[in-house]
Amino acid sequence: MVGAVLLYRAVDPSQTAWLPQCPFHALTGWQCPACGGQRALHSLLCGRVGEAVGYNLFLVVAVPYFLAVAWTSLDHGRRARRWRRVAQHRWLAWAYCLLFVVWWVVRNLPEVNL
Repeated sequence: MVGAVLLYRAVDPSQTAWLPQCPFHALTGWQCPACGGQRALHSLLCGRVGEAVGYNLFLVVAVPYFLAVAWTSLDHGRRARRWRRVAQHRWLAWAYCLLFVVWWVVRNLPEVNL
């Protein structure tokens, strides 16, 4: 995990051809919910939040959720146990999944340029 973070911090995906490309976009021409995620992650790790939002808004919003889930899963301290009920609540997970699907549809609407 740390290696992947260091890789995406050091390597700009928009400047390299060897990082994986989205097979869904290659086959359909549509953007999947993760399209632009590698570039957004690189921008976030370099502190360029506005640029990351331009690449993939959903990833920028999802990162705090994923960090909270990872923290409450891996840390067994009292504070993490208290927050686990919130971060890993099934309704929050369902809301995240619903937003994921909505993001997928909205970003492929012809009138929307996300």
